[in-house]
Amino acid sequence: MDVKIAVASSDGATINEHFGRAHAFRIYRLHDLGHEFLELRENTPACGGQQHDDDVLDKAAQLISDCRGVVAAQVGPGAIDTLIGHRILAFTMSGSIDAALETLRSSKRFTYIK
Repeated sequence: MDVKIAVASSDGATINEHFGRAHAFRIYRLHDLGHEFLELRENTPACGGQQHDDDVLDKAAQLISDCRGVVAAQVGPGAIDTLIGHRILAFTMSGSIDAALETLRSSKRFTYIK
């Protein structure tokens, strides 16, 4: 296994951002022995309140298009459609980044997204 995952986090420790409101995505590489942080990618949030800009949402998906999945505290239906169009799976999780990435890495179903 060797896949990239984007994480929506404002503090670098917890999953605490909505996909459409994320100002940045932390990029990790999952591998057989664990995970490692690769980089921080700045993002322009697509959502302001209840509405979102589809073009900006698409740019966020393009920003992480080399990733096979994104982990966020919440992902709306429009964002899910956009992500699927870029072949990115959305995972809604909360808590620590390390715990979430370990859950994904050890999941039998996750091996299908290679």
